[in-house]
Amino acid sequence: MTNLKNENKTVNNDIKEGTEKFLDQQRQQIENTTSNISDTTNKVTNSVNEYQQTNKAILDKSIDTTNKYQQESINTIQSISNNSIELQKNILNTYQSAFSRFLNDTSKSYWNNYLYPQRYTDVYNKTNQNITNNTINANRRINDLVLGSTETFNKSIEIAQKYYNEASQNYLNFVNKIEKSYYNH
Repeated sequence: MTNLKNENKTVNNDIKEGTEKFLDQQRQQIENTTSNISDTTNKVTNSVNEYQQTNKAILDKSIDTTNKYQQESINTIQSISNNSIELQKNILNTYQSAFSRFLNDTSKSYWNNYLYPQRYTDVYNKTNQNITNNTINANRRINDLVLGSTETFNKSIEIAQKYYNEASQNYLNFVNKIEKSYYNH
């Protein structure tokens, strides 16, 4: 009976040792799994941070580029407007100086040759009408030029805005994709 007791103690000790080994292995596996999860989480966090920084830099550059193009467009429109106003002034000054010279020559001619006043009046009226028509036509052409430039400017603003919106949407889609992949792991 003593033998049986010793055998039972030995078996019990073996079972205890086997159970302790099994529990130690399970603890080690849990620690390894926890360590792997922690490492993976850190890697994912670092990757997401890198992607966010890269995307932020791209978005900032896109915004800067868009702002630069908008400012250049505004400066171009301002320059076109200033040039068209200056052109109108020059045209009016040219016509005015030609018209003043014509009036001066006409009045001298009239006093020198007072027998033809009706003819001078007709010539004066015709010249005045030509100058008026030419001034109106020049102003129309200038206004058409400015209008065309304004339409081009508006189109470039639309394209820049579309590019900016697409870049922003792509950035948000990318961030959402990263977020989903982060939560899925």
